[in-house]
Order: sequence, then structure tokens, then C-alpha cells
Amino acid sequence: MNTGEKKIHDRKKGSVMVEFALVLPIFVLFMVGIVEFSRVLMVQQVITNAAREGARAGSIYINDITAQSQAATISNAYLTASGVDASNTSLVTVDSDLITTGGLPAIQVLINYNYDSLLTGFIPGIPGTLTLSATVVMRREI
Repeated sequence: MNTGEKKIHDRKKGSVMVEFALVLPIFVLFMVGIVEFSRVLMVQQVITNAAREGARAGSIYINDITAQSQAATISNAYLTASGVDASNTSLVTVDSDLITTGGLPAIQVLINYNYDSLLTGFIPGIPGTLTLSATVVMRREI
């Protein structure tokens, strides 16, 4: 290889390194965004399932107080078992006093979950905490 070819080869190596340095942060941010978005969807599904399981558990009790406490207990247990931090749950409301669906008594479980993310605080315009919520209304078996 003569000196002219060596200089061209060295310049190409340098330009590849510069291009890599410019593209790498964007690529990493894109990959972290995909992982974070997937995690948000997973947590949303978990809190929806927790509300559903709580409503199902509370729907079989005749006593309103027992139904409400059982629904809250089961919802919190589902959140904990799924690996979701139940301490970020700002509200697990179970209401069965005045709820009716199709003219029959029902139980309603509402869960609000504060999702803290590294990525949402990093990007301007997106709040640092996302509030995910799930509401399930189920007929009571009384």
C-alpha cells in the first residue's frame, strides 16, 4: 500500500469513528425508549389485571365491607406478586354501595399508579411521573 492509499484509508477510519460517535447516543436513546415504553405497557396490564382480580374476589361476598376489604387485599397482593411496587399505588378504591350495572348491584375497583421513569424525566415536555389507572366494574353474585 502506498502513502496515498494509506492516507485515504486513515481518513475513512476517522470518518467512521465520527459517524459512530454521532449515531450511538441516538441509537441508545431509541433502544432505552423501546424498553421503557414496553415496561409502561406491562405495568398498565398488571394494574388492570389487579383491578380485575380484586373485583372478582369482592363480587362473591354478600357483606359490602367484606367485599371491599377482600377486593383491596387481593388487588394489592396481585400488584406485589407481579413485581409492581404497591407503594406507588396512590389509590385503591373499592366501591360497592351505590354501584349498579344492568340493574344489579356491582363492585368497582379503581387503581391509580404513579409510574416513575428515568426516561420521562430526561425528555423535556414529558412529565417525570406518569399516572396509570385502571377501573373495573363487576356484578356482585348476591
